[in-house]
Amino acid sequence: MLAAAASLSSQLKDSGSTSAFSARTVLSGTSGVSTRSPSVDSEAPPQLTSLKTRLALDTERSISKEPKLKKGGMGAIAVTLGREELRKRADFCILKLMCVRNLLPTIVDTHEWKVFVHELNPRYEPTSSTTFVDKHIPSEAAQVRLLQLEVLKGYHNLTLTYDGGSIRKPQSVYTVHITTPDRRVFFVEGDEASREHHTAEYVKALITRVIKRVGEDRFSGICSDNTGNTRKARELLVLDLPYIINLQDCCHQLHNTSKDITQLSDFRELVSSLRKIVKYFKKSNIAAAELSSARAEEGAGLRGLQSIGKTRFATVYWSANSLCASLPLIRRLVSSGKLVLRDVSFEKALLEEGTVAGMHFEIQLRRYISIVGPIARAIKSLEATDATAADVFVFWHSIAATSRDLLGRPETETSITPVLAEKIRGIINKRFKEIIDQAPTDVYFTTFFLHPKYARADILAKPTSISNTIIIPAARTGRTIGTSKAPDDDSRAAPNPRAHRRATEFLKKQLRNELKRNADHFALRGKKPSDVVQEFRRQLLAYAKGEWPFNAPLDEARGDGRPVMQWWRDIAEHPHAQILAMLAIKLYSIAVNSMADERTASNFTWFNTALRNHQNVGTLVNMIQIRQWYLNAEEFKERPPRTAPTVSWANIDKSLLERRLAAEEELSDDEFFREWPALSDPSGTKAAGGPTCTAEADRAEDDLKSDEFKADDQLDLCSATLRTLLGDRFEEEESDTESDGLYGLGSHGSPSGRAGLADGHSGDDVDDEAMWDF
Repeated sequence: MLAAAASLSSQLKDSGSTSAFSARTVLSGTSGVSTRSPSVDSEAPPQLTSLKTRLALDTERSISKEPKLKKGGMGAIAVTLGREELRKRADFCILKLMCVRNLLPTIVDTHEWKVFVHELNPRYEPTSSTTFVDKHIPSEAAQVRLLQLEVLKGYHNLTLTYDGGSIRKPQSVYTVHITTPDRRVFFVEGDEASREHHTAEYVKALITRVIKRVGEDRFSGICSDNTGNTRKARELLVLDLPYIINLQDCCHQLHNTSKDITQLSDFRELVSSLRKIVKYFKKSNIAAAELSSARAEEGAGLRGLQSIGKTRFATVYWSANSLCASLPLIRRLVSSGKLVLRDVSFEKALLEEGTVAGMHFEIQLRRYISIVGPIARAIKSLEATDATAADVFVFWHSIAATSRDLLGRPETETSITPVLAEKIRGIINKRFKEIIDQAPTDVYFTTFFLHPKYARADILAKPTSISNTIIIPAARTGRTIGTSKAPDDDSRAAPNPRAHRRATEFLKKQLRNELKRNADHFALRGKKPSDVVQEFRRQLLAYAKGEWPFNAPLDEARGDGRPVMQWWRDIAEHPHAQILAMLAIKLYSIAVNSMADERTASNFTWFNTALRNHQNVGTLVNMIQIRQWYLNAEEFKERPPRTAPTVSWANIDKSLLERRLAAEEELSDDEFFREWPALSDPSGTKAAGGPTCTAEADRAEDDLKSDEFKADDQLDLCSATLRTLLGDRFEEEESDTESDGLYGLGSHGSPSGRAGLADGHSGDDVDDEAMWDF
């Protein structure tokens, strides 16, 4: 790898070069250069000369002062080596400018660049762009990939994510990322296969090669969106590697939920008007200037209108939210005559004060925002690299709880008709079922259950005297209840039997897989499988009851922002907790979104502009890998790695969110991975990719109707924890003297859960079904 350097200017100055400017040159504010103006009696040239001529003269004088060295002598060799070292250091700095800050490679071939570097050091001979593109950048990218591999081989419980797209050339590319448990993200592969059919088998072969390169036993999760070939590739992979947990991207699913609601016929006219109004203010210089001036006078930090993009999650919501905030200002401008609406494609009355049409438009706008808002906020929260499977489970139920509260209010208060409410419930139920109930595994609920804050909190539904449900376990073949061979049901001793039983089923499968692939783990090493299983049962029940050693409080200020992971790591080597801790750490290490691929897609768009449309995938991949490597290196120097805190809307830095939305606005034409389908206009015609405005589409909407939320009955949707998770502030939970409290701390003595369990089987075969029958 080329030697590292702090900056191009400092490196070249340190090499001993002198300024090419004489003392008479006026360069105000330039370090190391005199800013004195020529004195009256100083020798002046007979006539004004060009800067280029003066530079050439100064350079000749500087070089003429150098001592003459014997050709082939030691002095000449030393000078040659010194200049070669200078070239390497300078080229490395320039390479970083190209890859990290997107400096055009061809700029180094321009006359202006050559003059610039000549001023820094006349001894540096500029390297051509061809050398950078064909030699330096590929070599540095290859070195970065070796360093990535070296880092990744020091981790376990890695997560692989992937997605596909195309560039302007056109060429197709599949990006592959690996996320570590401490949430360091590495762009490890950019596969260009434009002549290949990207079938599920092809994608599976690609990600398998990456996994084998790092080490199969180092991976615990795989995540992607749920399109046909990406979903099928995940399914094929876990058939070969069953210990890897299969997850679909949680943000895409929430985005699809907001899209389904937005495309309802109830919002067709609203979205059409919204598009036209925002487009008018983006295209009209006068309207944009007047609104910008009014925002500045308001002094409240009000941001501008946000366009409806093709790639931004919940883009219509963020656009509607920005218009709603600016609507009073716009109407004030129109009423005062400062803004005259001419040649507009929307109804002028929508932006006029005191009109029926304007009031109706605002009511519809606020209705839409109140419905889609919880989903959009959940997306922003779960886009975080730190999001965990427990967060996904909680946020989906928070959406259900918030929507349940909203749709339960009178129509006169919300303007939501009973028919619209039924459609919204149906959409949320459908998408919830796809990601939670029909997920390949029950990872979301189990990770939630292993969160010490939630395991015994009020968020878990509790049977009441009115609805006292008796749950009868399914009959087990070959067993007779009441005999010595009857299976033991540990959940009967747990505070929440249903939750315990559900978590047990998933964790049994994970433990079975770990016994097969990770038998050398310190929690399993040298132990009989039957002993491990029995110890696991004891530990899970002790955790469910909040008994020692699982009674330590969760300090959310610890662990550098990773309290849950730190809580489990603190007890990971405890002999009475290590098996359950091993499984919990695995689940909390897994990344649940493929936002790494989305962020790399934005980098592709940033590099691959219309003026650089001849770039190849290989060049772009190399440059972006170098960029991310050095940016991550700087980031992790400034702060320690963070892992898996519980995210929430109230905890999001709103000023940071504003800057992020502004940055997304600049990349609104990003079409790398996905597009937002264009919505239909009020005329009833179908826009490209949009909903069909026909009786058939209306019948499809009717089929979605539901009169209640089908969210998992394990949780209490009336919980204040759920209702406020997507709000701007938290509400205090109601006290419950009969419960164990929010953290569910039990006694500090020895765990009573360790008594009363069966002694276990004597078999040592992991696949002995009798061993797992509990």
